[in-house]
Amino acid sequence: MAKTLDESKLRSRHRNAYIALYIVGGLTLLLGLVAELGRVGVLLQLFGSGWGVAAEGLILLVLGYFTMRGSLLALGIALGLYAIDAIATVAIAGIQGIWLRLLVLFFLVQGFMALRELKRRQTTASPSAEPSGPRQEHSTTG
Repeated sequence: MAKTLDESKLRSRHRNAYIALYIVGGLTLLLGLVAELGRVGVLLQLFGSGWGVAAEGLILLVLGYFTMRGSLLALGIALGLYAIDAIATVAIAGIQGIWLRLLVLFFLVQGFMALRELKRRQTTASPSAEPSGPRQEHSTTG
């Protein structure tokens, strides 16, 4: 039963990671579109280009989708992109709002480690199904 709870916790961390990507990606996409289509001067001054921000949000949404489907690569790319974005934001704008970025990065790192462990468990559990293949080959040769 402890293994089941442990796997449940891992799945929960994985879920938190793609939900964080959906939330951040959706809000970023929405703000970018509002800034560009609504010609909101404050947002355009903040972002520079609403289309670039909207594209970033769309990329995060797509990476969130693939993360939800179990892609470790997509979550790794999202983690890297978001970390670079956080560093660039701190370098340009200072530490304003960094706590929110650190919180999202925390969820992404936790999700990455959890998904990696889930994948490892799947690969260690799957060899038990493979011996039937070689047995069939062995029985046809012998």
